Amino acid sequence: MRRQYVATISLLLACSDGGTKGELDASTLPAGDGGGTAAPLDGASRMTDARIRPPRDATSSGDGAACNHAELSFDPRPPTTVLLVDRSSSMFDNKLWEPLKAGVLSVVQQLSSDVRFGFASYTGKNGGMCPDMTQVAVAEDNYAAIAAAYNALPAPPYKGETPTASAVAAIASALVAQEGDAKSIVLVTDGEPDFCDDGNVTCARDAVVAAVQAAYRQDVRTFILSIGGQVAGAHLRDVANAGVGQGVVDHNNNVKNQCTAKATYGTSEGSAPYFEPDVANQAALIEVLAGVVARTRSCSLDLAGRVRVDLDQAERGTVSIDDVSIPYGGANGFRMNTATELELLGTACERIRTTRAVRIAVDYPCEAITYL
Repeated sequence: MRRQYVATISLLLACSDGGTKGELDASTLPAGDGGGTAAPLDGASRMTDARIRPPRDATSSGDGAACNHAELSFDPRPPTTVLLVDRSSSMFDNKLWEPLKAGVLSVVQQLSSDVRFGFASYTGKNGGMCPDMTQVAVAEDNYAAIAAAYNALPAPPYKGETPTASAVAAIASALVAQEGDAKSIVLVTDGEPDFCDDGNVTCARDAVVAAVQAAYRQDVRTFILSIGGQVAGAHLRDVANAGVGQGVVDHNNNVKNQCTAKATYGTSEGSAPYFEPDVANQAALIEVLAGVVARTRSCSLDLAGRVRVDLDQAERGTVSIDDVSIPYGGANGFRMNTATELELLGTACERIRTTRAVRIAVDYPCEAITYL
């Protein structure tokens, strides 16, 4: 059964005028998640169920000055994440494959109840299959299938190339066809991309950025990790920015001067992070991988089947993240997509994706909500 994995969250349903907001009921918080650690890798505390307290004051004066008060947990839709791992010859020649595999499988094992994982590896042969891919379909609790496929993969029996663009396109296409929310690719590579021909690296980089941008337009985000220190930082920045819809620039007109550009370039560059973990440090590698997976979190939050918000009064609600209020509507606030689904937007969304422990509080007047 999937566990709630985001930060400690409480929904406060109270009157806006004079209603007293209560504090989080510590009795609803588990001592741990059963996994043998005080906190899961994504740094989040887990709430195991939604408990509604009895009303503090069931008497209403009719003007909203007093009303029922409840606290309950709600959880996001589980993210759908494919781990896309470069299987080129250099991964084996430089002894990166095994330590990376150990780190990836550790993260999948610990988070597979919270994330709908899929897995794919890719390489290719000059004059042959390009890309040459092994895939495990996305599913809940998918550790066993991913571990079996990953452990069975040998070094390629030929000079394994790095056709990253075509691999990203294939996985994005598969994800678009999947049910699920917060679809993402976590790409791990140790080398510059190519077309299985050791050709012009600038054009191959352009093709990767184009594939990542196309994935983003279909609501599939991409996060990139580079291991081994062989991938140019400029290219990593481009992929990271393209992966979350931020601006990409043509550095020194390299693409314009050498290729027919496939990607879209602008005049300003985004600031999305990329990651370069050291595979020799397993603890650090696992922390980075888990942190990247945490970025795939959904910003759509279900109200746990316990309450319904009157959408005609949705603007009367207030939301705070770690006691900082965010507005209804607007680029960095929140909205109600349905009567039971709240979505955080812009910087509010990014905060819950990138901050280890947050508390989200939602406050609505009594007349704006109905208990189910």
